[in-house]
Amino acid sequence: MASYARLLTVAGSRNLRDLGGYRAMDGRRVRRGMLLRSGHPGELTAEGARQFAALGLAAILDLRTTEERAGQPYPPSLAEGLHYWTRDYDLSRGDIVTLMRDPATRAADIHAHMLETYRRLLGEQRAAVAAMFGLLLAGRAPLLINCTAGKDRTGVLSALLLAALGVPLEIVRTDYALTEQIQDPRAPLFPVDPDGPFAYLLTVDPEVWRTMMRSAPEYIDATFGALAESYGSVETYLAAEHGVDAQALDRLRNLLLEG
Repeated sequence: MASYARLLTVAGSRNLRDLGGYRAMDGRRVRRGMLLRSGHPGELTAEGARQFAALGLAAILDLRTTEERAGQPYPPSLAEGLHYWTRDYDLSRGDIVTLMRDPATRAADIHAHMLETYRRLLGEQRAAVAAMFGLLLAGRAPLLINCTAGKDRTGVLSALLLAALGVPLEIVRTDYALTEQIQDPRAPLFPVDPDGPFAYLLTVDPEVWRTMMRSAPEYIDATFGALAESYGSVETYLAAEHGVDAQALDRLRNLLLEG
C-alpha cells in the first residue's frame, strides 16, 4: 500500500478515500486524486463542503437508490459544474429485510446472503459499470464513486476499476477490506427513526448487523469468482459486456496510470 494518507480529510464525509498510489502489474501507479470512493454525503459540515469542493471533481457516480438519495442528498452546490450520474431504481431488499426482521436469523445466514449478493452485484449495477468506464474514457476525472456506506456497490465498482487498471487482485482485496478499518461495522449508517421504515434495525442482533456491514475479503472474492466463472478474466468481461476492448483499456490505463 502507498505510504501517504489514503483517507481524505473532508469533515462529515463517510469512508472517503483515494484509490491512487496502488502499483499496477506493468509497474505504473494509479494517479493520485483521480479516482475517489465514499459513502453518503448527508453528514458533511460547512467546512466539509468546502473541502469537498476543493477536490476538484469532474464527475460523481452516485450508486444509491432513489429512496437513499432522497434521504441523504448531495447539497446542490456540490454538484454544480460537474457531471453527476445516477439513476432511479430500487434495491431488491426483500430477502435481506426479511432476514433482518427475523429474530431467528444468525450471522451465518447473513454471511451466506452477502456472498450471493456479491455474486450478483456486477449484473445489478450493469448500467453504473457502463457509465463509470464511459465517464473515464471521456476524460471525466477526477471521479468520485459513492453509495450509502461506500462498501458494497462502491466496493465492487472500485475493485473492478482497479483490476481493469492492472492492479493485482491481492491489492484490490486489501483496498476493499480497508472499509472495515475505517468505519466500525457495528455502527449505524444513519440515525434510525423508531417510527420510520427502518425501525426494525433497532432490534437487529448486533452480530447479524456486523456481519452485513463487514468488508470481508471473501465478499469481494465472490464477485471475482462469479466473473471468472462466466468470462474467465476481467478483460474478457469488459469487452463482452461493455465494449471496453484492449485498445480502450490501454487508453484508460494511459489516462489513469503514471510512472
